[in-house]
Amino acid sequence: MVKGARVALGIAISLVFAWATLSRVDLGATGASLGRAAPLGLCLVFFFAWLEIAIRAWRWRFLLSALGPVGYGHALAYTCVGYFANTLLPMRLGDVARAYLAATALRLPRLSTLGSVVTERLADGLTILALATALGFVVVNSWIVANAELLLAVAVAGVIASIVLAGLFFGRSKITRAFLPRQAHDFVARVLQGSLAVRTPRGAATTVVSTLAAYACAVCSMVAVAWAVGLHLTPLQAAFAMSWIALSTAIPAAPGSVGTYEFVGVSALTMLGQDPASALAAVILLHAIGTVPVAIVGLVTTWALHLRIWRLGSPTLPLRVEVA
Repeated sequence: MVKGARVALGIAISLVFAWATLSRVDLGATGASLGRAAPLGLCLVFFFAWLEIAIRAWRWRFLLSALGPVGYGHALAYTCVGYFANTLLPMRLGDVARAYLAATALRLPRLSTLGSVVTERLADGLTILALATALGFVVVNSWIVANAELLLAVAVAGVIASIVLAGLFFGRSKITRAFLPRQAHDFVARVLQGSLAVRTPRGAATTVVSTLAAYACAVCSMVAVAWAVGLHLTPLQAAFAMSWIALSTAIPAAPGSVGTYEFVGVSALTMLGQDPASALAAVILLHAIGTVPVAIVGLVTTWALHLRIWRLGSPTLPLRVEVA
């Protein structure tokens, strides 16, 4: 029941965003832009998309190193499995699948492995939110002024969240014992073990640098796809658009973030004065090249490792995964 409601909600959200995107775009012109896409540009998108995956897998391996020895090949394989699962499951539940599958196969603590994925998402979200806001002042200052109240609220929420997270990471025992029941405290403490790798200056710096490196690859993908379809973007404009596209994956939506990804991408590019039809073509290509190849590799890996995702809604974990 819960699983069905979750899927239905994600699909409904995606359909609303997809309609909002398609209703303002000339689909014929979008098709023409797709047909004219430069092959070299698409090859560059493919290269930078895989380089981003490789960096993300390295970062995850670094975060998992505090829990036990993990080879880079394993980290890359389960990263691809997570991307594949995200094309099947709504609301990015593929990240939960990745954590549970890897923990089971590699004999790591399950909740702590999930905590490493949460640490990844927080590193991505806070870093990209800061960049999106900063780039907005440089690239589209008028938009920043018009949305000053919203951005102020987001900034305040981000500061509060950062303070709370810092308190949990560095003073977790006293804080969680003071405010949480014993069972909840034990659960939170086990999840927070996944952040052990970032609790030193070197670990925090390594995580930030690798997060920025992955984001730089995504920006290069945006520059390449824009060139492929004839858009004229400066590197800063590409970075601004990519930051908001990355943030769009946090919106609860259908599998693969279909609909929400395109809406935010087209909105960001048209805000920069780009043609909506060509903008949609660029975002479709960026989404497809960044998702489909790695999902296929994840599918093959899932089959090769005999992994089976049966259902959501386990009473003990958000996702039940069985290894055949």
